[in-house]
Amino acid sequence: FSPKKPAMPEPLQQNPKQLPGIPYNDSRTYMALVVGDGDNIGYVKGEHFDWMSKRVKACKQDPSPRSGCFPLVWTQSPHALHLAPDMMKWYYNQAKQTTQDYFVLPPSGDLYSYPGIMEDDDQVRFVANTERDCKLMNTSATVDWEWFGTWPEAIKRLFPRYAKNGIVRGLFAVNVPFMIPVFAFAEGEFYKIFENSTVLFRPRSWRGEAKSKIPFSHKEYLSAKDMASEINNYPKGTVSYIYLTSDGGARLESLYKLVPLLDEHVSIVDHDTLVDMALQRG
Repeated sequence: FSPKKPAMPEPLQQNPKQLPGIPYNDSRTYMALVVGDGDNIGYVKGEHFDWMSKRVKACKQDPSPRSGCFPLVWTQSPHALHLAPDMMKWYYNQAKQTTQDYFVLPPSGDLYSYPGIMEDDDQVRFVANTERDCKLMNTSATVDWEWFGTWPEAIKRLFPRYAKNGIVRGLFAVNVPFMIPVFAFAEGEFYKIFENSTVLFRPRSWRGEAKSKIPFSHKEYLSAKDMASEINNYPKGTVSYIYLTSDGGARLESLYKLVPLLDEHVSIVDHDTLVDMALQRG
Protein backbone atom coordinates (compact mmCIF):
# COMPACT_ATOMS: atom_id res chain seq x y z
CA PHE A 1 0.00 0.00 0.00
CA SER A 2 1.57 3.27 -1.10
CA PRO A 3 1.25 6.28 1.25
CA LYS A 4 2.45 8.66 -1.46
CA LYS A 5 -0.64 8.63 -3.64
CA PRO A 6 -3.05 11.59 -3.55
CA ALA A 7 -6.17 11.46 -1.39
CA MET A 8 -9.29 10.02 -2.99
CA PRO A 9 -11.03 12.59 -5.18
CA GLU A 10 -14.43 10.89 -5.10
CA PRO A 11 -16.50 9.14 -2.42
CA LEU A 12 -16.09 5.42 -1.91
CA GLN A 13 -19.00 3.05 -2.48
CA GLN A 14 -20.43 1.10 0.45
CA ASN A 15 -22.56 -2.00 0.27
CA PRO A 16 -26.25 -1.01 0.19
CA LYS A 17 -28.20 -1.28 3.42
CA GLN A 18 -29.33 -4.78 4.25
CA LEU A 19 -33.08 -4.25 4.61
CA PRO A 20 -34.18 -1.21 2.55
CA GLY A 21 -37.80 -0.32 3.13
CA ILE A 22 -38.43 -3.17 5.60
CA PRO A 23 -40.93 -2.15 8.32
CA TYR A 24 -40.01 -2.35 11.99
CA ASN A 25 -41.34 -5.49 13.70
CA ASP A 26 -41.86 -5.27 17.46
CA SER A 27 -41.57 -9.03 17.81
CA ARG A 28 -37.93 -8.89 16.79
CA THR A 29 -34.74 -7.53 18.37
CA TYR A 30 -32.43 -5.57 16.08
CA MET A 31 -28.68 -5.49 16.79
CA ALA A 32 -25.62 -4.11 15.02
CA LEU A 33 -22.17 -5.54 15.74
CA VAL A 34 -19.49 -2.84 15.55
CA VAL A 35 -15.76 -3.66 15.44
CA GLY A 36 -13.87 -0.99 17.36
CA ASP A 37 -10.24 0.23 17.32
CA GLY A 38 -10.36 1.43 13.71
CA ASP A 39 -9.28 4.89 14.87
CA ASN A 40 -5.77 3.45 15.09
CA ILE A 41 -4.03 3.24 11.70
CA GLY A 42 -1.76 0.62 13.21
CA TYR A 43 -4.80 -1.63 13.72
CA VAL A 44 -6.10 -0.82 10.22
CA LYS A 45 -2.89 -2.06 8.59
CA GLY A 46 -2.29 -4.84 11.11
CA GLU A 47 -4.89 -6.69 13.18
CA HIS A 48 -7.93 -5.53 11.22
CA PHE A 49 -6.23 -6.39 7.94
CA ASP A 50 -5.86 -9.94 9.24
CA TRP A 51 -9.43 -9.98 10.55
CA MET A 52 -10.86 -8.79 7.25
CA SER A 53 -8.90 -11.45 5.36
CA LYS A 54 -10.33 -14.10 7.70
CA ARG A 55 -13.77 -12.59 7.31
CA VAL A 56 -13.74 -12.86 3.51
CA LYS A 57 -12.71 -16.52 3.75
CA ALA A 58 -15.41 -17.23 6.33
CA CYS A 59 -18.11 -15.67 4.14
CA LYS A 60 -17.01 -17.71 1.15
CA GLN A 61 -17.04 -20.93 3.17
CA ASP A 62 -20.37 -20.23 4.88
CA PRO A 63 -22.52 -17.42 3.40
CA SER A 64 -25.32 -17.91 5.93
CA PRO A 65 -26.24 -14.64 7.74
CA ARG A 66 -26.91 -16.68 10.89
CA SER A 67 -23.42 -18.14 11.17
CA GLY A 68 -20.63 -17.46 8.67
CA CYS A 69 -21.51 -14.13 7.06
CA PHE A 70 -23.68 -12.00 9.34
CA PRO A 71 -23.71 -8.21 8.79
CA LEU A 72 -20.63 -6.65 10.38
CA VAL A 73 -19.79 -2.96 10.87
CA TRP A 74 -16.15 -1.85 11.02
CA THR A 75 -14.79 1.40 12.40
CA GLN A 76 -12.35 2.92 9.94
CA SER A 77 -10.20 6.02 10.34
CA PRO A 78 -11.11 8.70 7.79
CA HIS A 79 -7.46 9.73 7.76
CA ALA A 80 -6.66 6.59 5.79
CA LEU A 81 -8.32 8.44 2.89
CA HIS A 82 -5.16 10.52 2.53
CA LEU A 83 -2.59 8.53 4.54
CA ALA A 84 -3.24 5.21 2.80
CA PRO A 85 -5.89 5.51 0.06
CA ASP A 86 -4.98 2.15 -1.48
CA MET A 87 -5.50 0.49 1.88
CA MET A 88 -8.90 2.11 2.26
CA LYS A 89 -9.88 0.90 -1.22
CA TRP A 90 -8.71 -2.59 -0.30
CA TYR A 91 -11.09 -2.72 2.66
CA TYR A 92 -14.03 -1.53 0.59
CA ASN A 93 -13.23 -4.07 -2.11
CA GLN A 94 -13.16 -6.87 0.46
CA ALA A 95 -16.54 -5.71 1.77
CA LYS A 96 -17.96 -5.91 -1.74
CA GLN A 97 -16.94 -9.57 -1.85
CA THR A 98 -18.87 -10.42 1.31
CA THR A 99 -21.76 -7.98 0.62
CA GLN A 100 -22.29 -7.97 4.39
CA ASP A 101 -19.53 -5.66 5.64
CA TYR A 102 -19.89 -1.94 6.29
CA PHE A 103 -17.80 0.98 7.53
CA VAL A 104 -18.45 3.80 9.98
CA LEU A 105 -16.22 6.47 11.49
CA PRO A 106 -14.34 5.58 14.70
CA PRO A 107 -14.33 7.61 17.92
CA SER A 108 -15.17 10.28 17.64
CA GLY A 109 -15.59 11.01 13.94
CA ASP A 110 -13.02 13.22 12.25
CA LEU A 111 -10.59 13.07 15.17
CA TYR A 112 -9.65 10.88 18.11
CA SER A 113 -11.30 13.27 20.54
CA TYR A 114 -14.07 14.07 23.01
CA PRO A 115 -16.18 16.53 21.00
CA GLY A 116 -18.80 16.96 23.69
CA ILE A 117 -16.43 19.15 25.71
CA MET A 118 -15.25 21.31 22.80
CA GLU A 119 -15.97 25.03 22.69
CA ASP A 120 -18.84 25.94 20.35
CA ASP A 121 -16.70 27.16 17.42
CA ASP A 122 -14.47 24.10 17.58
CA GLN A 123 -17.46 21.81 17.88
CA VAL A 124 -19.18 23.32 14.84
CA ARG A 125 -16.01 22.80 12.76
CA PHE A 126 -15.61 19.30 14.10
CA VAL A 127 -19.17 18.33 13.12
CA ALA A 128 -18.67 19.80 9.64
CA ASN A 129 -15.43 17.85 9.20
CA THR A 130 -17.08 14.65 10.38
CA GLU A 131 -19.92 15.17 7.91
CA ARG A 132 -17.35 15.66 5.13
CA ASP A 133 -15.63 12.40 6.15
CA CYS A 134 -18.95 10.57 6.08
CA LYS A 135 -19.59 11.76 2.54
CA LEU A 136 -16.14 10.63 1.39
CA MET A 137 -16.52 7.24 3.07
CA ASN A 138 -20.13 6.94 1.92
CA THR A 139 -21.29 6.24 5.45
CA SER A 140 -23.94 7.70 7.74
CA ALA A 141 -22.64 6.86 11.21
CA THR A 142 -19.81 7.39 13.66
CA VAL A 143 -18.73 6.13 17.04
CA ASP A 144 -18.67 8.90 19.65
CA TRP A 145 -17.00 8.58 22.99
CA GLU A 146 -17.27 11.01 25.85
CA TRP A 147 -16.15 11.20 29.46
CA PHE A 148 -18.76 9.63 31.73
CA GLY A 149 -19.79 12.95 33.31
CA THR A 150 -20.11 14.93 30.08
CA TRP A 151 -22.93 13.06 28.32
CA PRO A 152 -25.67 15.52 29.37
CA GLU A 153 -23.71 18.39 27.81
CA ALA A 154 -23.04 16.39 24.64
CA ILE A 155 -26.71 15.48 24.39
CA LYS A 156 -27.65 19.13 24.79
CA ARG A 157 -25.09 20.75 22.45
CA LEU A 158 -23.25 18.25 20.25
CA PHE A 159 -25.68 15.67 18.92
CA PRO A 160 -28.37 18.15 17.80
CA ARG A 161 -25.73 19.67 15.50
CA TYR A 162 -25.55 16.36 13.62
CA ALA A 163 -29.33 16.18 13.35
CA LYS A 164 -29.46 19.57 11.63
CA ASN A 165 -28.18 18.19 8.30
CA GLY A 166 -28.95 14.51 8.84
CA ILE A 167 -25.72 13.39 7.17
CA VAL A 168 -24.70 11.58 10.35
CA ARG A 169 -27.75 9.45 11.13
CA GLY A 170 -26.22 7.02 13.62
CA LEU A 171 -24.12 7.77 16.70
CA PHE A 172 -22.69 4.77 18.55
CA ALA A 173 -21.85 5.95 22.06
CA VAL A 174 -18.85 4.61 23.99
CA ASN A 175 -18.30 5.65 27.59
CA VAL A 176 -14.93 6.62 29.10
CA PRO A 177 -14.06 4.93 31.41
CA PHE A 178 -16.03 2.03 30.02
CA MET A 179 -17.07 0.49 33.36
CA ILE A 180 -18.82 3.62 34.72
CA PRO A 181 -22.63 3.72 34.29
CA VAL A 182 -24.04 6.36 31.92
CA PHE A 183 -26.83 8.01 33.88
CA ALA A 184 -27.91 10.12 30.89
CA PHE A 185 -29.83 7.07 29.66
CA ALA A 186 -32.82 5.91 31.68
CA GLU A 187 -33.31 2.27 32.66
CA GLY A 188 -34.37 0.37 29.54
CA GLU A 189 -33.56 3.31 27.23
CA PHE A 190 -31.45 1.97 24.37
CA TYR A 191 -31.25 5.13 22.26
CA LYS A 192 -32.19 8.80 21.92
CA ILE A 193 -33.59 10.43 18.78
CA PHE A 194 -32.74 13.97 17.67
CA GLU A 195 -35.13 15.80 15.32
CA ASN A 196 -36.39 12.51 13.93
CA SER A 197 -33.22 12.16 11.84
CA THR A 198 -30.28 11.13 14.04
CA VAL A 199 -30.08 8.36 16.65
CA LEU A 200 -27.66 8.11 19.57
CA PHE A 201 -27.32 4.49 20.74
CA ARG A 202 -26.59 3.73 24.37
CA PRO A 203 -23.06 2.46 25.13
CA ARG A 204 -22.61 -1.30 25.28
CA SER A 205 -19.02 -2.51 25.03
CA TRP A 206 -17.81 -6.09 24.86
CA ARG A 207 -14.11 -6.32 25.62
CA GLY A 208 -13.63 -10.06 25.45
CA GLU A 209 -14.28 -13.27 27.33
CA ALA A 210 -11.31 -13.25 29.71
CA LYS A 211 -11.89 -12.59 33.39
CA SER A 212 -11.09 -9.00 34.26
CA LYS A 213 -9.41 -7.65 37.38
CA ILE A 214 -10.68 -4.13 36.63
CA PRO A 215 -13.25 -3.11 39.27
CA PHE A 216 -16.90 -3.02 38.12
CA SER A 217 -16.02 -4.38 34.67
CA HIS A 218 -17.63 -7.83 34.75
CA LYS A 219 -20.42 -6.81 32.36
CA GLU A 220 -17.90 -5.89 29.66
CA TYR A 221 -16.10 -9.24 29.90
CA LEU A 222 -18.93 -11.74 29.42
CA SER A 223 -18.51 -15.09 27.72
CA ALA A 224 -20.13 -15.44 24.31
CA LYS A 225 -22.81 -17.57 25.94
CA ASP A 226 -23.60 -14.94 28.55
CA MET A 227 -23.54 -12.12 26.03
CA ALA A 228 -25.96 -14.06 23.83
CA SER A 229 -28.19 -14.62 26.86
CA GLU A 230 -28.24 -10.89 27.56
CA ILE A 231 -29.24 -10.05 23.98
CA ASN A 232 -31.79 -12.87 23.78
CA ASN A 233 -33.46 -11.53 26.90
CA TYR A 234 -33.72 -7.91 25.80
CA PRO A 235 -37.40 -6.96 25.50
CA LYS A 236 -38.62 -7.83 22.03
CA GLY A 237 -38.61 -4.74 19.87
CA THR A 238 -35.25 -3.57 21.24
CA VAL A 239 -32.92 -1.71 18.86
CA SER A 240 -29.31 -1.63 20.07
CA TYR A 241 -25.68 -2.46 19.32
CA ILE A 242 -22.52 -4.07 20.66
CA TYR A 243 -19.09 -2.40 20.41
CA LEU A 244 -16.33 -5.01 20.20
CA THR A 245 -12.90 -3.78 21.27
CA SER A 246 -9.78 -5.91 21.13
CA ASP A 247 -7.73 -3.96 23.66
CA GLY A 248 -9.54 -5.98 26.30
CA GLY A 249 -8.93 -9.28 24.53
CA ALA A 250 -11.95 -9.59 22.23
CA ARG A 251 -11.32 -11.14 18.84
CA LEU A 252 -13.23 -11.59 15.60
CA GLU A 253 -13.81 -15.17 16.71
CA SER A 254 -15.78 -13.81 19.68
CA LEU A 255 -18.49 -12.65 17.30
CA TYR A 256 -18.45 -15.96 15.45
CA LYS A 257 -19.08 -17.70 18.75
CA LEU A 258 -21.83 -15.24 19.68
CA VAL A 259 -24.04 -15.12 16.60
CA PRO A 260 -25.03 -18.82 16.41
CA LEU A 261 -26.18 -18.58 20.05
CA LEU A 262 -28.69 -15.82 19.33
CA ASP A 263 -32.37 -16.69 19.24
CA GLU A 264 -34.30 -16.62 15.98
CA HIS A 265 -36.04 -13.35 16.86
CA VAL A 266 -32.69 -11.49 16.98
CA SER A 267 -31.79 -9.82 13.68
CA ILE A 268 -28.19 -8.71 13.06
CA VAL A 269 -28.31 -5.66 10.80
CA ASP A 270 -26.05 -2.97 9.36
CA HIS A 271 -25.71 0.49 10.89
CA ASP A 272 -28.11 2.20 8.48
CA THR A 273 -30.85 -0.39 8.94
CA LEU A 274 -30.42 -0.10 12.72
CA VAL A 275 -31.11 3.63 12.51
CA ASP A 276 -34.15 2.98 10.31
CA MET A 277 -35.56 0.58 12.87
CA ALA A 278 -35.00 3.03 15.75
CA LEU A 279 -36.67 5.88 13.86
CA GLN A 280 -39.65 3.72 12.94
CA ARG A 281 -39.99 2.51 16.52
CA GLY A 282 -39.72 6.08 17.83
